[in-house]
Amino acid sequence: MCLTGEALALFLNLLDPGLISSDAGRIIVHATEGQAVWVLTDADGWCTMAPQIDRLARFG
Repeated sequence: MCLTGEALALFLNLLDPGLISSDAGRIIVHATEGQAVWVLTDADGWCTMAPQIDRLARFG
């Protein structure tokens, strides 16, 4: 899943800031069920594999 920078910022503003950490080109949301890592890409904005990883964990 990919979001624009503006959409990701809107999403992150809904969360507790204590759940979010970042470093160069990467934002990590520390959720109770694991981490969602958002990576800055050239073409698509900010992308994460969290939905796919979650689906594999549930049905894999």
